[in-house]
Amino acid sequence: MASVERYGIEIGDMQQSEQDLLECLVRISQGEPLDARADALVKRLVEAGLVDCNAATRALTSAGIGRCQSLQHRQAGDAEAAQGLWHREHPDAPAI
Repeated sequence: MASVERYGIEIGDMQQSEQDLLECLVRISQGEPLDARADALVKRLVEAGLVDCNAATRALTSAGIGRCQSLQHRQAGDAEAAQGLWHREHPDAPAI
């Protein structure tokens, strides 16, 4: 979905940085290992109060959980909007 002007505001795709943030938060939430490239992001998440980190574990704070849920809703909303726009552009296509 490309960036589109709607109702006086610009609506665009979820940025790569937001997708990376979501992936990192979900992995921390599920206790999955993170790639070494995520170290700088994790440090920023700890400083921002989204992640609690000790020597053994990482866990989302309540703020981290809220941000993760917000990003998941955004991602789902973007997918739904893209599907709606596609059907608007292709009215004869069968509904999926």
